[in-house]
Amino acid sequence: IIRGCQRMGLVLKTGTRIMNVTVRQASVAAKWKTMEGLNGAKIFTSPYGDVDIPSTTMPEFIWQNVNKWPTRVALECGVTGRKFTYAEARDSANYVARSLRNMGLQDGDIVVIILPNLPESPIALLGTMEAGLIPTSVNPIETVDEIARRIQLLGAKAVITSSGIAPNAVAAGNATLPHNSPIIVVEDGVRPLPDGTIPFKDLLTRGKTLPDVPKNNRTPDDICVLPYSSGTTGLPKGVMLSHRNLISNILMNNQSTMMDNDIHDVIPVVLPLFHIYGMNNILHTKMIHGAHFITLPVFTAENYINVLTKHPCTLIFCVPPILLFLGGTQLLQKEHLKNVRAIVNGAAAVGGTDVARVYDKFALDNESAKFIQGYGLTECAGAGFLQAINNQFASIGHPCASAEARLVDSITGEDIQTPGQTGEIWIRGPHVMKGYYENEKATNETFHDGWLKTGDIAYYNDEFAFYITDRLKELIKVKGFQVPPAELEAILRTHPAISDAAVIGTPDPRCGEVPKAFIVLKKGHTATAEEVQNFIRGKVAEYKQITGGVVFIDEIPRNAGGKILRMNLKNFCRGQ
Repeated sequence: IIRGCQRMGLVLKTGTRIMNVTVRQASVAAKWKTMEGLNGAKIFTSPYGDVDIPSTTMPEFIWQNVNKWPTRVALECGVTGRKFTYAEARDSANYVARSLRNMGLQDGDIVVIILPNLPESPIALLGTMEAGLIPTSVNPIETVDEIARRIQLLGAKAVITSSGIAPNAVAAGNATLPHNSPIIVVEDGVRPLPDGTIPFKDLLTRGKTLPDVPKNNRTPDDICVLPYSSGTTGLPKGVMLSHRNLISNILMNNQSTMMDNDIHDVIPVVLPLFHIYGMNNILHTKMIHGAHFITLPVFTAENYINVLTKHPCTLIFCVPPILLFLGGTQLLQKEHLKNVRAIVNGAAAVGGTDVARVYDKFALDNESAKFIQGYGLTECAGAGFLQAINNQFASIGHPCASAEARLVDSITGEDIQTPGQTGEIWIRGPHVMKGYYENEKATNETFHDGWLKTGDIAYYNDEFAFYITDRLKELIKVKGFQVPPAELEAILRTHPAISDAAVIGTPDPRCGEVPKAFIVLKKGHTATAEEVQNFIRGKVAEYKQITGGVVFIDEIPRNAGGKILRMNLKNFCRGQ
């Protein structure tokens, strides 16, 4: 009888949660609206309401609830099983902060973090913040030259990496860091610790006995992290995100998904934590509610399936290739996702048939396991739009809580007034970046009267749900990773046979897009497509390779100002 009552209580509690979510969704649906701004601006307000943003810093915010669940597992490696409880993670981050300051690093110094998804990755990130330093995250597969450029551009004072990827990081650090700067290495078992580096575990051991971190004068509006983005054009730029930006987006994201945050979530983390999606919209957003994160340094079908088999995962964060994998693999059965209460997709929209295939295969329904789709960018600390209140799977939904949006004709500069017409998305809110690091020109080009111009083209329907159709910006997205054409073009022009080059993104069923190069050869010189592709290989990360092909042409189309007319090249490809 007792068990029956307990079971009935659980059913009633779960039913109440679902009913409450349904009521909230109906309430939100009634709040779709626009307002008129200056000069006829049509401003789309958020149907998810507003959030109260505390005046605090990220470490204080993230660890505020740690005493509610000190013994709960916070971070666990999905490969080795090593783990940190919330109390251990919080203490470890503090020890990292103490050790970094003891090494001579000062308030505002920049630390380059080059780590795959490991349990130590969030500890390194949060410890760096707590020390009053500014972390900048780097893709672990970047080359020595790419890492060295980042260190030089930012004047970084230290590097934190892991032994498995240490050769590139150490080579770049030794070539560009100031003399005797620390290079700290997490021992992941893949390779031995390189000579002359500091074991990450030493920071934890020594930090226990070191003096506490000196009081700093960091404010909520100071720079907290410096991730990189290519923005709407040009080379990668440091995005200055304040503590307030990150905290705002965490709260905006949690309110807009309209999910019960009292549930102990178990989350496989395969999407990279160096990316703003993984860092702020997965890790930070759920860490404040005591989630259990199982980290995977790389995606392999075997490791991912092992995590889903061993752990009762409740939230699946994915990008389209992972969703397609879930729908297509024969190695997963219904029981693998039986505890899932939401699937969250980002980076690019997916079709309704792809979502339906996953939901049919695993016998999921959108009441107990809702499908959420987001749209965002590094410049707004993560999510900017969320689709959480309808089944329009191709839609990015509506502006997040406390955010506003506009849709502006890129030619006339006037706001779009009619559903179905396309324009560029502009965003405003407390989550929007301070600007680009030491790049006033790019910052001024990206902002207009306080509005962030995203470079993404969209339209809205009669319910004010937005749909992305194209990108005004030049950026290529390969599996969600940013590839700035200007970076590849600059490298291609160093080839002795190439006089000019242009790179565009071309559609790819597996990657979304891949880079394709248009080449103008110098007079009297020859080169093959394979030679051009091999020239790039080794100079940039694998996802930036020219896998979309090489086309030799007589002249790169440019406008009167010298800007490459990429749309002409895309039209050329469509006509082939």
